[in-house]
Amino acid sequence: MNNKKGFVNIVLIVLVVILAGAVGYFALVKKSPTSTSEIQPTNDIPSQQTPPVTTKNPPVTAPATPTLSADKKSVVADGKVLLAIDSDIIFNWFKTKSQLCDGYNLTSTPDRKMFCENKTSFNSKTRFSSIVVSPDRMKIGFTIESNTLTPDKVVGIFSRSANAVNLLGGYYLGNEFIGFSPNGTNFIYQGGCFEGMCGLYVKNSETLADKASLSDSEFADARTRTATFVRWISDNEVEYKLGSELKRASF
Repeated sequence: MNNKKGFVNIVLIVLVVILAGAVGYFALVKKSPTSTSEIQPTNDIPSQQTPPVTTKNPPVTAPATPTLSADKKSVVADGKVLLAIDSDIIFNWFKTKSQLCDGYNLTSTPDRKMFCENKTSFNSKTRFSSIVVSPDRMKIGFTIESNTLTPDKVVGIFSRSANAVNLLGGYYLGNEFIGFSPNGTNFIYQGGCFEGMCGLYVKNSETLADKASLSDSEFADARTRTATFVRWISDNEVEYKLGSELKRASF
């Protein structure tokens, strides 16, 4: 009987141990967190970066080419009048510097006073005989003629950027604006005439500084041959004729 009791006790002890082990195992499994390795999606496609927005500068538009109006009373470009023959500067130059309106000249003919003092009269009798446009279209050389004391003329230059008019030399027979150098740095005109004998004058287009005076004499009344422009060799060299002699000048 005692042996059975002992066997039962052993069995109970074994069962208790097994039960305790099972409980401990399940408790341990429950406490330990489940490690799940989440696979992060990988993007093997290279990221596309948006290219920086580049601001394109608008194309530079060349200024419209100036032309002479049909009535030769104005210089126009793109439908706008750049210079009119009766502008204050031109009108006042004729009144004060052309000698047409000085002393006896003012009363020498019946209509001279009207020409000198009335813009409408001045406009009706005066015109641009020709214009020459610089390579960059920003300067216009011009020659003006009038019914008064025809065929005398005066030359000038107009700057679009400065809106400035400059008349060059006097009002005399033979004056003529000839043209600009290849890149427009300088220009040449015929002037300083006496009895039809003229010289050539080269000036800087921007500053109007003198670059060259081409003639057979410094004094107009001593000239015996006319200097005639032939061609530009470069911006700083011209070919011209003095009478029938071909010459070159650098400046």
